[in-house]
Amino acid sequence: MNNLNVKHYLDVYKTRKEMQEKGITNPSEQIKKFTKDFVEKLQTYSLDEEITVENNGSFFDSKGNLIMKIPD
Repeated sequence: MNNLNVKHYLDVYKTRKEMQEKGITNPSEQIKKFTKDFVEKLQTYSLDEEITVENNGSFFDSKGNLIMKIPD
């Protein structure tokens, strides 16, 4: 389950963003910013583009370019 597409991650992180905005979840400000920025970046990709995730929380597009890394 390491290689999924943009649609998958966009759906997941849009839901997380909505939950954060409604106060259902309350992660750190750093994670809230990551979630917001990640959703914005994913919206610029084709929904069927493959995303690869490494164990350190780095997300890469199908060309191997870093999209974002989850903050430590």
